[in-house]
Amino acid sequence: MNDPLLENGFGDNSHLVLQLKNGDPEAINQVVDRYGKPLFAFILRMVEDYQAAEDIFQETWVRVIRNIGSFRGESRFSTWLFQIALNLSRNMMRQMSRRSFVALDEAAELSEDPDVDADKVILAQKIKKLVASLPVKMREVIVLRYYHDKTDFEIAEITGLPQGTVKSRLHRATQMLRGKIEGTELAVPGAEVE
Repeated sequence: MNDPLLENGFGDNSHLVLQLKNGDPEAINQVVDRYGKPLFAFILRMVEDYQAAEDIFQETWVRVIRNIGSFRGESRFSTWLFQIALNLSRNMMRQMSRRSFVALDEAAELSEDPDVDADKVILAQKIKKLVASLPVKMREVIVLRYYHDKTDFEIAEITGLPQGTVKSRLHRATQMLRGKIEGTELAVPGAEVE
């Protein structure tokens, strides 16, 4: 007998999701191993505060464990996971906007690879700051698309927005970044920003 839930959003994670629903601690470890790094990177890019990102990361997993029974497989597990993290990140950003924005420790950005060109690291930091300067609604879609390779459809599922809105926000956010880049030393004379 085919379980329709397993044919939908569970995807290749069906066994892990079922084990999670049964409270299997090994399944929790496997899911954290599989999604931990990209999830934390997403949260960190959204809130731009390492301590806040750690708190959101932990709370995301608490909510996953607490609410796994409500996951019906209508979307992919990773989409559901990122939705939880996005909602918690939005709440944190609202709280942070009431006080001064805390910058990330630049040392945390340095690559573990000693052969990485320092200019590339500096360029990446400048681009990161430009992305961080975008309004939250624009930053969400840019981070999901360009840092996490999500499709318009996946971004729509994660954010709860219509796909058309996702496309227009991506376009507007790209235009905003283009304008910000043109006003900095990142601009290359005679080059089009894509």
